[in-house]
Amino acid sequence: MGITAADLMTKQVIKLTPEMNLVEMDTVLMKRGVSGAPVVERQRLVGVASQVDIIRAVWQGHHEAHQHAPYYSSLYPIPLSAIEYMSKDSPTLSNLLVEQKVRDIMTSDPLVAHPDDPIESIAERMVGDQIHRLPIVEPDTGDLVGIISSLDLVRAISIHGLAEVF
Repeated sequence: MGITAADLMTKQVIKLTPEMNLVEMDTVLMKRGVSGAPVVERQRLVGVASQVDIIRAVWQGHHEAHQHAPYYSSLYPIPLSAIEYMSKDSPTLSNLLVEQKVRDIMTSDPLVAHPDDPIESIAERMVGDQIHRLPIVEPDTGDLVGIISSLDLVRAISIHGLAEVF
């Protein structure tokens, strides 16, 4: 049998909770140097959320964010420090970042894989669905047990070689 998700996944997963506000979420992502993370409630995966979700939530329907359109639209990808800049720049946006919760912006029912899934199918799903991280859950419980990122796939190719991985 080839390499499986269990062989490649990161087990120490950076997690968010649905009740975190967007400032808390941004702080977790910034401190850990990631752009997104699974959202977990009592070990069970309930969604995924990313820095782009924060920007989208702030951007949609908020005139003050649109006033800075040339600045924000020129940033790709948007650095985490943009959140701090936005909240300092506007009390309205600052309040929004504190009032909105991760549950309000997360993608519910995200794509997942299981520990025994072959790495080939994981890679195909990530490429096909254009996602950079795939939570790994136990099939019976939905409990989060790991995550595979696009960097994990590159690392596997680097260590094992393309032919061995795929």
